[in-house]
Amino acid sequence: MDKLLRSNWFVKIIAFLLALMLYTVLSMEDQQQTSRNALFTSVSKNTQSVNGVEIVPYFDENKYVLTDMPRSVDVKLTGESNLLTKALKVDRRIEVYIDLTKLGPGTHTVPVKLKNVPDELEAEPSPKQVKVTLHQKQTRQIPVSIDLKNKTKLPEGYETGSVDFSPKTVYVTGPDEYINRIESVRATVDVSNAKDKVETRVPLRAYDSQGNLLDVLIDPKSVNVTVPISKPEKTVPLRINQKGDLPEGLTLAGISFDPKEVTLSGPSSTLDNINEISGVDVDLSKIKEDSTVDVDVPLPDGAESVSPKQVKVKVDVEKDTGSKTIKNVPIEIRGENSEQPASFVSPSDGKMDVTISGSKKAIEGLDASDITSYVDVNNLEPGEHTVTIHASNSKNLKMETEVSEAAISIKEPASETNGAEEPEQDNETSPKPDVNSTTKEDDGQKENPAVAKSKSEEKSDPNESQTEGEN
Repeated sequence: MDKLLRSNWFVKIIAFLLALMLYTVLSMEDQQQTSRNALFTSVSKNTQSVNGVEIVPYFDENKYVLTDMPRSVDVKLTGESNLLTKALKVDRRIEVYIDLTKLGPGTHTVPVKLKNVPDELEAEPSPKQVKVTLHQKQTRQIPVSIDLKNKTKLPEGYETGSVDFSPKTVYVTGPDEYINRIESVRATVDVSNAKDKVETRVPLRAYDSQGNLLDVLIDPKSVNVTVPISKPEKTVPLRINQKGDLPEGLTLAGISFDPKEVTLSGPSSTLDNINEISGVDVDLSKIKEDSTVDVDVPLPDGAESVSPKQVKVKVDVEKDTGSKTIKNVPIEIRGENSEQPASFVSPSDGKMDVTISGSKKAIEGLDASDITSYVDVNNLEPGEHTVTIHASNSKNLKMETEVSEAAISIKEPASETNGAEEPEQDNETSPKPDVNSTTKEDDGQKENPAVAKSKSEEKSDPNESQTEGEN
């Protein structure tokens, strides 16, 4: 054994084995370190997707309008976590864009590009290409229109007035084919349940003739609108209605009232048919001396309110009484249609006598110009009608008229009259009746037609009958 240990070969072999073991140990440590470094590197790298990154287009905005471009894309970033965090939350400089600066009108498929991406990071957009369309740019000035929505939902009796808005015109910019299709630029105002004027600012929209919304730029984008909301009103005169008689020994010297007009509110369809209020009743039986009384103003059917609700009526009385008859007061025909002229049948001259009672001082200066009398033929059909004569005097004194009704004849329109005359022309060619064939109604004997006509005129002479009545 000692001999073996002293052998040079034995020592060399042992030394070689020791060296081999040492190399093996060192080599294994290097491999483990490399593995650990590789593992650390793979763990420190990360991938993050950012959704909805806005695309920035570059093109000549003075000449073109861009359409059909997707608003955003997704971007996948790969790199160390700390670099990703810095790029996305600190720097925020990464930009997604498309370059159209060298392209003209038309539809193009272009690559999606990125810039300001740190060198240590890898970036990839999705999708990598997008399709866009460039249009020739056009600007046009167009008037603004306002639409009122839910007018039927206004409170009962309320209506909209004349709409005021500003601006009246706007500039519209967009693709030439869109601009040429514009039919109107409109704004809509909702007036449902409104009881007072509506003041608002509403956006504008452009529409084609089919009512389709067009994607164009409107400058300014909105309009100021004022919509008056109110109940329709109408001012009408009052007419005093005298009730009862003054106590014995008194006569009416005059009646005056204030105000002489009131304001009604309500639906237009109702107000259009109201021209005066005649039911302001003054009870003379309660008047014993000069008095001023408050009288209620009646609310006509269909109207919603009257203002004022009362009027002051001043009644002047005197003990010195008398009466005066004013003859031949003309009766006015109101509501006459020019195509259907109206005329009086009775009284034939369209005049009547009026007797006014009151103090001698009050009636002394009265004449026909102080009397207002008329008949209303509005909406009457052609033919003969009996209508009421309305009469009043300037001093509101007690008044009696010779007649209370008039017979009115309304002619057919000219075209219908011409048609009705044609049969009369045909009768001219028919055989004429025998002049000797006229028969008396009482004894059946023949009578001369001229004599019959004379008698007929005698019976129908209104002047003679009136004279007899007066005598």
